[in-house]
Amino acid sequence: MTYFSTKKLLLGVLIVLLSAPGFAQVSPQSTAHWEKELTRQTDSTRKAEILLFISKEYQLSNPTLALAHAQHSYELGEKLKSAKIIGLASLQLSKFHQALGNKAKARRFRRRAEENLREVDLMAELNRLETQKSTAEENAQTHQAAAVTSQQRVTLLSSEARRNTIERTRNTAQLNQQSQMIGLKNLLLGKQDSVLTRRSLELLYQANQVTILEQEKALQAAEIEQQRTVRTALLAGGVLLLALAGLLWRLIANKQRTNRLLSRKNTQLDAARRRSDELLLNILPLELVEELKVSGITQTRHHDEVTIMFTDFKDFTQICEKLSPTELVQEIDHCFRHFDQIISKYPSIEKIKTIGDAYLCAGGLPEANARHATEVVTAALEIRNFILNLEAERLSAGKLAFQVRIGVHSGPVVAGVVGSTKFAYDIWGDTVNTASRLESAGEPGRVNISEATYQRIQAGFTCQYRGKIASKNKADMNMYYVESAHVLHLN
Repeated sequence: MTYFSTKKLLLGVLIVLLSAPGFAQVSPQSTAHWEKELTRQTDSTRKAEILLFISKEYQLSNPTLALAHAQHSYELGEKLKSAKIIGLASLQLSKFHQALGNKAKARRFRRRAEENLREVDLMAELNRLETQKSTAEENAQTHQAAAVTSQQRVTLLSSEARRNTIERTRNTAQLNQQSQMIGLKNLLLGKQDSVLTRRSLELLYQANQVTILEQEKALQAAEIEQQRTVRTALLAGGVLLLALAGLLWRLIANKQRTNRLLSRKNTQLDAARRRSDELLLNILPLELVEELKVSGITQTRHHDEVTIMFTDFKDFTQICEKLSPTELVQEIDHCFRHFDQIISKYPSIEKIKTIGDAYLCAGGLPEANARHATEVVTAALEIRNFILNLEAERLSAGKLAFQVRIGVHSGPVVAGVVGSTKFAYDIWGDTVNTASRLESAGEPGRVNISEATYQRIQAGFTCQYRGKIASKNKADMNMYYVESAHVLHLN
């Protein structure tokens, strides 16, 4: 017989032994022993072998747990690279998968078992396994004998306890008998005492009845007196409550009437205050109104950067002669209202006043604004366009039309409130006079600006240079007509 034939024979014997129902079948006590041994074991090889024993024990009672233990043993064999552990675990897994119907896995694990078990001494492994089996069976018998001995000891202790219970029951019965005898004696003595005390109790009862009757009479008298007192108190309290209620009602009614009067007065005062504020805001800037409310006066201020706009209607005197007073006022009011609407769109512009047909406003006060020149020139173009459109409408209707001249100049001014009655917010300085001269030197339907204003707005507007133009009481000045605003400026 060749070496490989001998190996195959031994492998077959090992497979038969592991597949036999009796292999590694140990008692529950042995299973518990191996479970404890598994938790205490630190050697991985020994732990893998114990897992195989436990897996075989759980084969019938818990197949899932048996398969898990065998798989764990197989994984430990892989980590240890132990052909013996891998072979035995593969053989066990092959058997489980065969029973579960996983034939492909069963064949794969059987081949794995054959490959690894050829590398170890099979007979020595079989002998070691048989020795472990015998040891497990002896441990099981030892545990079983110990269990029998413990059961006998428990039986003896139970017999002794029953005897003690019977003895305690007998003693208890004797004590109960003695207690009954003592109670009977006490009963006889009590009957004798009751004959002697019955008369005393009757006398005491009669005395108590007399006392109770007297107390009841006194109680009835006290109750009658109490009821009388309560009725008197309730009557007095009712009268007092009615008086208090009447007084309280009058107080509440007076308070409500006073509150209504105060509320009406407060409403009237608030309305008057709002009207007063609106009137002040139509005359003065908001900052000066607040200052006037707080201190009663306003401070005159110097402003370095302001742009002044003057407007005037051409041939206004001749037009006045041809229009009725009512129509003239209506036309002037219509124009100036539109001027007000236009400049109100620009934060930096403040209306100063109107003088006849002249309209004066300024940008950059009472608070400084870097865009004062740009916003004033933009508003001037809008005013010009409005008057041009109005002129075309009136001429097409066969009516007289206004033509406007506009002058704009930038520079410093002094601003403040003048007068104690009918006070007004006004501005002074050469800048104001120059703006008036520019308006006079302009042409109807054109916006005439100075060199100072041009330097501030030239990047945003298309302007036409007019050259040095003479103006009343002024040296010749560079003047420009503003044609239109650039798109970038409008954005």
